[in-house]
Amino acid sequence: MKVCVIYDTKKGSTEMIANWMRESIERKAEVRMMHVTKVDSLKDCDLVVIGSPIYYERPLKSVLKFLEQRQNELKGKKVAVFVVCMAGIFGHAGKTYAEKRYVGALIKRVPGKIIGTAIIRGWIRKPDFSQKVVVQKWIKELLKNLEVKS
Repeated sequence: MKVCVIYDTKKGSTEMIANWMRESIERKAEVRMMHVTKVDSLKDCDLVVIGSPIYYERPLKSVLKFLEQRQNELKGKKVAVFVVCMAGIFGHAGKTYAEKRYVGALIKRVPGKIIGTAIIRGWIRKPDFSQKVVVQKWIKELLKNLEVKS
């Protein structure tokens, strides 16, 4: 199984989170991590994990554009999406809002089968290493579900 982790970042937190994903995946499967502007092909990807930080109430334009331009390549693919934002600090209401507004903005552009979503808490100044555990748990669950459904 080959997993492609695709991301964009503004200040580095989403890249760090994508790296945590890569580290977790490489224990179980082949993985490629790519900046959204450096993706050549998705042909050999069994699972595409794509993420964006949230700025000004929306995912980055580069990620939205990528999803729109790669519709044909994403058809029939298994896809998981994640966003990095501060909504989690507002509890259940914040997560519900983020799921609808931020994750929803990505999902509606994905023609493939969505097998998972995640809202990961970002940070302003220093990395929040407690989120590494959240990422590892999500990836573990995602891969487990992928094995069961395959």
